Amino acid sequence: MISPSLRPCFLFTAAALALLSSALAGPPPASDFIRRAEINKADISEDGRYVSFLTPSRKDFYDLNIFDLETKDSKKFELGGDDVLQYEWIDATRMILTTRNRPNYWFRQQVFDVKQGKITGNLTYTLDKGAFGHADTVLTVISSLRRDPNLFTAWFYDFDGDRSGLAITSLQRRPNPAAGTNNSRYSVKQWIDIPKGEFHGASADKEGEIRVVMRYGDKEMKFHYRPRPTDAWQVLPLNFDNDTILALDDDPDFLYVAHYAFDSASSQLHRYRISTNDLGPVLFEDPVYSMSDAQLMSHRLPSGKSQVLALEYERDVPVQLPIDPAFAAAQKEINAKLPGRLNLITGCDHALRRFVVASHTSREPARFVIYDRAAGTFLPLPAPSPWINPAEMSMMRPVKYPTRDGLMLEGYLSLPAKSPSGTKPPLVVFAHGGPWARDSWEYNPTVQLLTSRGYAVFQPNYRGSTGYSRRVSKDDEFEFRKMHDDVTDGVKYLVAQGLVDEKRLAIFGASFGGYLAVAGAVFEPDLYRCAVTFAGVFDWKQLIQQRKADSADDKFNYEYLLRKLGDPATQTERFDQNSPINHVAAIKAPVFVIHGKVDNTVDYRQSTRLLSELEANKVPHEKLFFDTEVHGFIERDNEQKFLEAVERFLAKNL
Repeated sequence: MISPSLRPCFLFTAAALALLSSALAGPPPASDFIRRAEINKADISEDGRYVSFLTPSRKDFYDLNIFDLETKDSKKFELGGDDVLQYEWIDATRMILTTRNRPNYWFRQQVFDVKQGKITGNLTYTLDKGAFGHADTVLTVISSLRRDPNLFTAWFYDFDGDRSGLAITSLQRRPNPAAGTNNSRYSVKQWIDIPKGEFHGASADKEGEIRVVMRYGDKEMKFHYRPRPTDAWQVLPLNFDNDTILALDDDPDFLYVAHYAFDSASSQLHRYRISTNDLGPVLFEDPVYSMSDAQLMSHRLPSGKSQVLALEYERDVPVQLPIDPAFAAAQKEINAKLPGRLNLITGCDHALRRFVVASHTSREPARFVIYDRAAGTFLPLPAPSPWINPAEMSMMRPVKYPTRDGLMLEGYLSLPAKSPSGTKPPLVVFAHGGPWARDSWEYNPTVQLLTSRGYAVFQPNYRGSTGYSRRVSKDDEFEFRKMHDDVTDGVKYLVAQGLVDEKRLAIFGASFGGYLAVAGAVFEPDLYRCAVTFAGVFDWKQLIQQRKADSADDKFNYEYLLRKLGDPATQTERFDQNSPINHVAAIKAPVFVIHGKVDNTVDYRQSTRLLSELEANKVPHEKLFFDTEVHGFIERDNEQKFLEAVERFLAKNL
């Protein structure tokens, strides 16, 4: 018999049992953080009738879904086993789908008609076998031409000596069935003559007509422009280092340009007049943040004219500044109904009646909502990741910190949602790649995986990170050791603030972030307990040699790197100081080296050389190589294996 005095010890309330169950269950598995979202990329047709979104397919990526707002019918299209990677509406009823169907092909673009509910045209042609043992595409579609629904513009690559360049293609053209015929250019209706040089992109107006191309030659990147398809190309007197074309204007004499003036703190937005080479007045500026990465959100009216709706750019959190009054009114109404969240309008119909809203917190993936302004109603799409409990996720907080030379930088700190009272969590520095990129305020599954394991995560936007003032983003954009110092200064600032455990610090990054991880272990040997690098660069001379070998296809990136970083043949000391491969003997902490063997961006032999040096200097290390991965992850199974391996390594060493 149980003594009455002991019985309360065994009588748990439902709430207590739930808490105990949660504690025993432990953190979510790594697989939860790489699962495809149940709802991805919601958008709306230009007439406002059809809502489109992606849901996980039975293969690797997504199926297309269409919801008819008039009939209330919803349908999923599996497309004969094709996996949808991406899509884009091109008119009221048609979209371009980017699909994959392994092992048959790796990448294909097709026209899908919503009313017919099927693929109505194939825009790309694939070769039999490419670099990864699958079919390669010979072209990439750039735009759909409004003047004829069968016409598109595309860039053709140079395969087997076939002609490359810009062309107008037609869905009405068919391959030649004759045996032995080369059909790789069968869809071309007309080649577009463009200036000579290495092609680096093209921009089309709202009618789909190509009006800007970027060509590199004679050690200079040039912007070539034509007001109309029948006009001759002219070189714009813009400078690649200081000017960015953000958008085309309906008036062919104007472009929207972000420009770094000689005396400006940051790049500013201008409406540039081509005929007089006049930037005109500054339309918008932010002394802390740059307009070079900004976007002008606009759409095409039924009349064919463009309407600029909002200016979007990154501050410590993303901002969407309204320009159109109706857009501004819709924003205000949406924020009133969805308070306490970052609500960004990602699409709308031409009448500005229905809006697609991505509603954000940093604790869960964005939730999509369709707002009907005329009816005053919200249509919420299902939760993207119902297996994620936001209450158990961490909040990403912007932080500002000073560097040793007086610069004020920004980053993000995510603290574990659950942490024992009175303790300081261990810290993982998660350095972004690039370095000409940046971290943003958003739900980041890798960060959430780490914080769910009890780590604080710091994401520093070191100098060279894009989107900031001249002093941060431009002046020292190739000073790699200063970038390393910036990361170190951020970590020491967090320690000084008493936010993290100074004796349990780790550094982790991919690509340039992988460089920073090893640089941290080399140049701050007593700061970190361990380092993790994925696809990193450790010898800048070796990277320049790789770019030189690839320069027949991409001379710009080789010569630009040579001009900005320097020539290793004449600047030996600088390359020695920047390259941690030469200083491995200083490392005291264990290093985890990870790389994909078909990485064309950073040769995986950077990592095999690092392993040889670690071995020679008796530095504790682990390694993980993937035979089929590139500069990132294609296979989810490999990504899960990677995250679980990193988790084990951190648990063992931190």
